[in-house]
Amino acid sequence: MAIHLYRPDIEDAENRVRDYPLEHLYDCYDFIIIGAGSAGAVVANRLSENPEWNILLLEAGQDENVLSDVPSLFPVLQTSSIDWQFVTEPSEEYCLGMVDRRCKWPRGKVLGGSSVLNAMLYIRGNKRDYDNWAEMGNIGWSYNDVLKYFLKSEDMRIPEYQNNPYHAVGGPISIENFAYEQPITRKVLEAAQQMGYNIIDVNGASQTGFTRSHATLRDGLRCSTAKGYLRPAFKRPNLHISVHSLVEKILIDENKRAYGVKFVKHGQTKIIKASREVILSAGSIQSPQLLMLSGIGDSEHLKEVGIYPIVNLPGVGKNLQDHVAMGGHSFLFDNPYDNGTDYCFNLNTVWSFGNVIDFILNKKGSLYSMMEAEAMAFVNTKYQDPAEDHPDIQFFIAPTADNMDGGLFGKRANGLTDETYAELYEDILYEPSFSIVPLVIRPKSRGYIKLKDANPYSPPLIYANYFQDLMDIKTLIEGARIVDALVKQPALQEINARPNPHRNPGCNQHSLMSDEHLECQARHHSLTIYHPVGTCSMGPADNGDAVVDPRLRVYGVKGLRIVDGSIMPTIVSGNTNAPIIMIGEKASDMIKEDWAENVAEEVIHCSQGYSRQNEGANNTEDNGPKKIQLSQNEAPNLLNEMADLFPRLSHGLIHPKPNNGGGDGASSFSTNLQNDKKGNSLPNSYNSIHQFGTPDVAKTYRDDLSLYNWRPYPYGAPEYVFKQNPWRINTMREPLPEFYLTRNEYPYVKSYSEIPMRYKPVKGPFYDNWRYHIPTNRANKNRNKIYFRTDEVMTPKGSKDCKIWLYYDGMKYKITV
Repeated sequence: MAIHLYRPDIEDAENRVRDYPLEHLYDCYDFIIIGAGSAGAVVANRLSENPEWNILLLEAGQDENVLSDVPSLFPVLQTSSIDWQFVTEPSEEYCLGMVDRRCKWPRGKVLGGSSVLNAMLYIRGNKRDYDNWAEMGNIGWSYNDVLKYFLKSEDMRIPEYQNNPYHAVGGPISIENFAYEQPITRKVLEAAQQMGYNIIDVNGASQTGFTRSHATLRDGLRCSTAKGYLRPAFKRPNLHISVHSLVEKILIDENKRAYGVKFVKHGQTKIIKASREVILSAGSIQSPQLLMLSGIGDSEHLKEVGIYPIVNLPGVGKNLQDHVAMGGHSFLFDNPYDNGTDYCFNLNTVWSFGNVIDFILNKKGSLYSMMEAEAMAFVNTKYQDPAEDHPDIQFFIAPTADNMDGGLFGKRANGLTDETYAELYEDILYEPSFSIVPLVIRPKSRGYIKLKDANPYSPPLIYANYFQDLMDIKTLIEGARIVDALVKQPALQEINARPNPHRNPGCNQHSLMSDEHLECQARHHSLTIYHPVGTCSMGPADNGDAVVDPRLRVYGVKGLRIVDGSIMPTIVSGNTNAPIIMIGEKASDMIKEDWAENVAEEVIHCSQGYSRQNEGANNTEDNGPKKIQLSQNEAPNLLNEMADLFPRLSHGLIHPKPNNGGGDGASSFSTNLQNDKKGNSLPNSYNSIHQFGTPDVAKTYRDDLSLYNWRPYPYGAPEYVFKQNPWRINTMREPLPEFYLTRNEYPYVKSYSEIPMRYKPVKGPFYDNWRYHIPTNRANKNRNKIYFRTDEVMTPKGSKDCKIWLYYDGMKYKITV
């Protein structure tokens, strides 16, 4: 209530994203984006800049809450309702001090994704990271290629960096220093300078050195991608955002094309079609999970869990990388203030009544501080050549330690056992402390993700495999040694900084700060830094483990891209949120470029009436749908609707109805009519297309359009389907499919390139000469029609020829009309 009354800047009620109701969603969109996280929110904003494209953004979670804006409260969000609450599988090598030997892996289940849960740290990584990607065959991903996308997203508000070629102003994501800095942080930075390090811009020309943290903040409050990208865009009429919408499966047809998604919202299952692309932005855990649930992945693993493999991509879920840290690396010190003022982050003070009032009424105080990392550093161990400016260790400089919150934050968020927490901190609760946490930023170890079963509601199995490569633990130990040297500098010795004398259970037999002790500490107090990447790795076609190509298109599946951190072939040297936002920006431009060039000729477009079925139903008068004259530029969309029609039926066998003379021509039907058993016309309430064909198309409208799990009847279907007259649909037990398409006139076939299809009819007048399914070269061109009827939109006269490309089981043929 206080925030509602006194901090409207936090509530931001006018700009909060509104959920689009399920009943108002279209049946078809140009693009469907799965996941509204750090990348998905970016893509939704950028693609919806084109008013001709309809975009659906599906998010399993909800909108971000007001607490997420407050920097010092970010640990409270972990293990909350906006966290997926993943955990790693038990191990004997790491996470030994955690409950059930499992590390917690928080991931955002919320608009903005993990940009709402994270510590807001803005780090781009090292130039060499991206140059290495390009050298691996990922053309277009060098540092010079991606820098412009970092700049495009950035609104730099730190004054000394605004007039700098490495920074930009005016982008969606604001970058600031934390508004409140604890005194101990300044002491650590002073010690770093005494040790010979410079205080630098780690997102600038060089990365080696110490820095006050750059953070995704706006006026001291969190600036998530929901705030930066979705709030400015959600009122666009062509962007629909649906929360509480969990995608169960990406739908892939027999031509290995992604044509839609199946999701659940408020207990209702819905299937919606994507006419151009499905864009998967579910993150490094759930993107591979959803691919596997959809039949894309390692075939043997999919069979193990009862999923039929559609595309064998062994790299799905593999190549998992994360920045692993040595937790518990904390230091006590003597508070130099003798008036009771805190020198570090103390939860009792931060959450005091006076401090909360100061935050609400005066917009200041230590609630604006960051307990995780007010400063940070990138340094080289003995294993890395300093001349390369490619550090192998990162430090988080935290103005607190887990003893300073009584277990409320650190113990709860990290999942420490009661025994571990008591052994480390019980004797030093609330004694002044700080932490310098080392983490390996280019780990050599690789983990993987597997499905537990075929249930989309079962969390996947996460095998982090920390320290699988012993070089990672050696590098981490060397990082801890540099921290030890830093703490011995005069600035910190002035306040008697010293290591926490207590050790993790199971490590007491080792001498404090020995290599054996540090390795034991790392294996017991293993911490994720929330940076899993690589599980749908990008790579050239000759890379057998690659899942996507350098334009992020999934190998072996048309109309499907992945845009999130899972595409990173190798992890970047630093926090991953900024690079993932960059990936979203770059991917958006690639998608726009691909569609401007019409690279994917086979893509099927939604017609206006189809994509807006529900809206049209609400707005149509009783005397029928409104007629719309299409411009000549819009006419080719009609042909894409025809391309849509064919694969939605059987394997391409479309039978025309003969004329009354019994010849091979055709007779059309008047609007809104279909035949009864005697061939008489009956009213039809649907604005539909009627196909006349073989038994395999005898599926109901509701099965076909509402469920989208259509499968063709096999030839040799029950005899009752063709009882007396194979030409009449009235002999079928169920009506033929009905489609909400929107054309009135019939296009004329001018040529037909015949390519064999998988099946031919087992009987009927077209058995011997099935090319007549699409009649050609008739004297009376008014009879050379594709046999369907629509009601709503008229095509222009004299439209230009256009080609339709159809795909069946890897074979292609075209129709020119």
